[in-house]
Amino acid sequence: MTADQADQADQVADVQQRPAPPPLRRNLDFNLLWSGQAVSALGTQMSGICYPLLVLSATGSAAQAGLVGGATLAGSLLMLLPAGVVADRYPRKRLLLITSVLQLLAVGSVVPAVLSHHVWLAHLMLVGVVQGCSSAFFMGASRGAVRRIVPSEQLPQAMALTQARGQAAAMIGPPVGGALYGVAQSLPFLLDALSFGAITLTSALVRGSLDPEPDPDAGSAGRPREPIGRLVTAGTRYVLGNPTLRMYALWAAAVNAVAAGMLLMVIVLARGRGANAPEVGALVSASALCGLAGSLLGPRLVKLFGGRLWVLVTSWLLPTCAVGIAFSPWVWLMAVLGALTTFTVMPAVIVFQVQATRITPDNLQAQTGNAIQLFGSSLSWLAPSVFGLLADSAGARTAILVAAALYGATALWLQGNRALRGFDETSVSVH
Repeated sequence: MTADQADQADQVADVQQRPAPPPLRRNLDFNLLWSGQAVSALGTQMSGICYPLLVLSATGSAAQAGLVGGATLAGSLLMLLPAGVVADRYPRKRLLLITSVLQLLAVGSVVPAVLSHHVWLAHLMLVGVVQGCSSAFFMGASRGAVRRIVPSEQLPQAMALTQARGQAAAMIGPPVGGALYGVAQSLPFLLDALSFGAITLTSALVRGSLDPEPDPDAGSAGRPREPIGRLVTAGTRYVLGNPTLRMYALWAAAVNAVAAGMLLMVIVLARGRGANAPEVGALVSASALCGLAGSLLGPRLVKLFGGRLWVLVTSWLLPTCAVGIAFSPWVWLMAVLGALTTFTVMPAVIVFQVQATRITPDNLQAQTGNAIQLFGSSLSWLAPSVFGLLADSAGARTAILVAAALYGATALWLQGNRALRGFDETSVSVH
């Protein structure tokens, strides 16, 4: 038995000996954080679709319209690793409050700019950078907070609700934001700013301690100060040194990158098959709806089939459905196959997240979580451009078949990965 397996077995024994905790719906601190983040996520999705519309109306440039989103992503990726260090060493509640207020002020500054007709690209890009940097700190602190306020046996349900929150916001936010923008250009940005006020309020109301457990060696006399480079990369080194976390990070990087390219290719292929804009929008919404269902049903499905089996079936379903999409003669069949993959991916993500949260020490929760997110996003920004170039030269169907081959290679690698074998050993009941 490996050291990781022994730790997992000890955790299972501890869970079996402790009395059952109250249902997660009665966990006030978790529900405060979850509800505040749900409102904030909806606001972000509403305004996210409106930034390019605002830039287009101000400049008429499609190239400039994408710069705000790029600035947000760049700020987030740049700060993920240092934000993890801060969130594992300083009061997490304070970080949640500070970063929420910063985002409230940043997004709120767009409202008077729109109302006064002084919309400048540099201002919007600065807002994007502030949001991206702040979100990196917020996400790191919130990851560690969940570990502190949710019992281990309820982590599957907590992760499922977190995934469902994101899927619901992605499904509802863009159409609502577009409709509000049509009423008044400033309205989506005003509501997004207010949504950050909501998460500030709910974070302030949390009563339990969110802070990392103290490091017993941190105050040791004569202990040499760790170089800043090693501090910032501690989460990355821990992820790469742990077989389970390393597997999760590499799987996320591969699947997220291919999925980002697939989304663009599906839209191109659907348009080529005669689908109009509302039909393409419905296709994307159907996928998000099935992702929401997969998130909510994830814990029960994983309990029924087992974490390892579900991850493997999902990984092999991805290339199978991609091939089906490539040769599908009907747009509705493409929608069904895409929705099926989204439905099955959500429980697989929950399996990985629960396992990662359980095996990571509390004083590394934010650092490892942010490092995994950095890995997971590392190729996603490039994939649409690469797949777009491939589609221009060889056609969308060929590009989708390349995506299927990449999915298949990922599934084959995962099939033989030893770290996946322990995923069913710590399964717990669903509350």
